Amino acid sequence: MVKDTSAPDGSDADRFNIDALVDDLMPVRQIRLREGMVIALAMMAVCALAIGLRLGVRGDLANGVPHWMFLLRSAALLALGTAAAVAALSASTPLVGSERPGGWRWALAVAAVFPLGAGFVWLADIRSVDQARRLLDPQYGQQCLQMSMLCAVAIGLAMTAWLRRGAPVSPERTGWLVGLAAGALGAAAYSISCSENAVVYIGTWYTVAIGGCAIGGRVVVTPLLRW
Repeated sequence: MVKDTSAPDGSDADRFNIDALVDDLMPVRQIRLREGMVIALAMMAVCALAIGLRLGVRGDLANGVPHWMFLLRSAALLALGTAAAVAALSASTPLVGSERPGGWRWALAVAAVFPLGAGFVWLADIRSVDQARRLLDPQYGQQCLQMSMLCAVAIGLAMTAWLRRGAPVSPERTGWLVGLAAGALGAAAYSISCSENAVVYIGTWYTVAIGGCAIGGRVVVTPLLRW
């Protein structure tokens, strides 16, 4: 009869000590979604303050009578950034049977009004071609891209650091959402200084900034979230 060496004998069994394993455990502070949101929004506020001090605030906003386009633009950016941030940060605490937040899709659909409106203005009014060309000049939109993306980097890094404390699922999807949220919130921070109200400008440069950040989130953030 051959003895099964794979089966643990009495001496091996004695080495498995549950109490010793428990003693090695370290308590981990539970992460909460609202903490991640506070961090993301606080970073956006810091960026907005820095931009306001460095570049100044829009004249109408400083006078307490903001233009309706500024209010509409800011509302769309904040809604998109907040909804995408909630969806991204929720990935750090997955729950069985829970439905993932999908409000960011509706916010994205609303924000898409600006690039669609820019295209409509370009095609519908031939008289606006000269103005559109001026607004689409890369030098004209350079500050928008630089400031929005710089703020997005700061916000995205803060969100990524918080996500790494948890157990994020679907790193690819989360990377997209982190970039989308950071881009929208970064653009919202810069928006307090941007004096342009033309839909062609907003629909072009803000869209490029947010889209570039979303791609950057997929490329850069995704590897950082893999287990």
